[in-house]
Amino acid sequence: MSTHKVNRGGIPVNTKGKIVPVNSTFLPLKLSLQYYLKLFTSQYQLSVNLLAWQKAMQTPIDDLTTCLQQVNMDYALDQATGVQLDTIGQFIGVTRKVPFQPSGGVSPILTDTDYRTLLQATILMNTWDGTTASLYKGWQTIFPDGTLVIQDNQNMTANIIYSGTFSSIQTDLITHGMIVPRPEGVLYNYTSGSSLPLFGFDLNSSTIAGFDTGKWA
Repeated sequence: MSTHKVNRGGIPVNTKGKIVPVNSTFLPLKLSLQYYLKLFTSQYQLSVNLLAWQKAMQTPIDDLTTCLQQVNMDYALDQATGVQLDTIGQFIGVTRKVPFQPSGGVSPILTDTDYRTLLQATILMNTWDGTTASLYKGWQTIFPDGTLVIQDNQNMTANIIYSGTFSSIQTDLITHGMIVPRPEGVLYNYTSGSSLPLFGFDLNSSTIAGFDTGKWA
């Protein structure tokens, strides 16, 4: 893992001297106009015309960089709203309108909150490496307070037991296969958390328990 430090100009760099992003989301590096004006040696710090020329030349670039940073933040998945989320959805490949009629008369056109959840899940599906461990990790990213148990039936089917506090549309998204990544050719059987804990030996937890407590899936 690369370690980061800050050079004398205040720019984040790694141990090999290369500039690195300030966080996981790419942002154009932006330093203030005053930073660049101070790069002139002391000999020219009193040259009013030179400093004014530099400021005039750089102001449009500074404005453009500010604009690029704002666009990047506006279209970050965690912050985007409305048409911005719809634009992200076009790149990811999923629309705001779900291909089924949700239960309880809920509109098939998702709210920003539910659409963001669907986009996160679609990204997980598109990048999933096929392992159970990464599937559990992705689930915790989408539903930090939810619980997921995967029971492989060893016959090209698996039981997906989920529990937590979900809205009706979130439950519909889960049971319609739009949240949990699924290997090609494997049938998922979805069950709510009322089936937990499952019956099993040598373990006593919220998801697996023995006789008199564990339930048969």
